[in-house]
Amino acid sequence: MTKPQSVFLTGASSGIGASIAQTLLASGHNVFAMARRGEMLDAVADNARRHAIGEARIETMAGDVLDRGAQEEAVKRCIQEFGSLDVAIPNAGLGIFSNMAEAQLDDWLHMVDVNIKGVLTTLHTCLPHLIASKGLFINIGSVASRNVFPTSGVYCATKHAVLALGEAIRQDLGKQVASTTICPGAVDTAFIEQTKDPELLDQYRPNFKKGLKPEFIAEQVLLSIQNRGKGIISDITIRPDFL
Repeated sequence: MTKPQSVFLTGASSGIGASIAQTLLASGHNVFAMARRGEMLDAVADNARRHAIGEARIETMAGDVLDRGAQEEAVKRCIQEFGSLDVAIPNAGLGIFSNMAEAQLDDWLHMVDVNIKGVLTTLHTCLPHLIASKGLFINIGSVASRNVFPTSGVYCATKHAVLALGEAIRQDLGKQVASTTICPGAVDTAFIEQTKDPELLDQYRPNFKKGLKPEFIAEQVLLSIQNRGKGIISDITIRPDFL
C-alpha cells in the first residue's frame, strides 16, 4: 500500500467529495475535510471513520472556500493534526445551466468565484506545504474542461480554467509538485439541482441519474495518489457508458 498521505479536501459534505473522503480513509490515508455545511460534513466524517483502516483519521472544519482566512486556518489545522500536507484536492464546485440570453450575471459570477477563485485560494494556500512534501495537487475538472456544451458555456469556461491550472502546475513546478486533473462526465449527484430552469432540469436529470457514481471518481483520485513513485497521471477523462 502507498505510504499514508495527508490530504486536504474541500467540498467534502456530499457527492464526489464525500466519496473521496470515505475512499481515502478506507485505503489508510488521512483527510482534513472542509465544507460549508457543517452538519453534513460531520455526518460524512462519521461514515468515513466506520470504513477507515489502520490509523487513518479524518478531521473537519466548516468553512467557505471563498473565505481566504478560513482556508488558511483549515490548512494550518491540517498540518497540526497530521504533520504534513501531501495532497490537496479543491473539490468544491458548482454548475448553474441556462441559455446565455436568459442567465443571471450573479450566477455566472458565483461559478467563477467558486470554480476558479476557490481553486486558486486552495492552490495558493497549500502550495508551500506541497512543495515541502513534494506533494500532489488533484483538480476535479469535467468533460466540460475540454468541450463546450449548450446552456453551460460559463461553467465550461470555469472548468477550462481548472484544466489550464493543472497544466500550469506541471510546467512551472513539475520537479516539486505533481498535478492531476480528473475530468468526469455526468455524475449521479445533486449537482444538477443548482440549475434553476425547470425545463433544463427535466432535460438533464435523467442523464445525470444514469451518470457515473461518485465512488468511481473517488477511485480515480486514489489511483492518482497510489501511482506516485511509478508515474504521474496528468489527467483522466472518464464518461458514463451511455456516452
